Amino acid sequence: MSRFTFVADHHDAYGVKRLCRLLHVSRSGFYRWRQAAPLDQETMIQGTSRVQSG
Repeated sequence: MSRFTFVADHHDAYGVKRLCRLLHVSRSGFYRWRQAAPLDQETMIQGTSRVQSG
């Protein structure tokens, strides 16, 4: 589990600012990672579909 994943999983209970400070990651990095995550998942899904089709 990455530190960003941990923050995403627990931000409701502890807050992003506190978790990022404790885990020594930047908040901007966390939000950038969160923005990019759906794009990465879509790319993986498309890649898997091509492998199964071909």
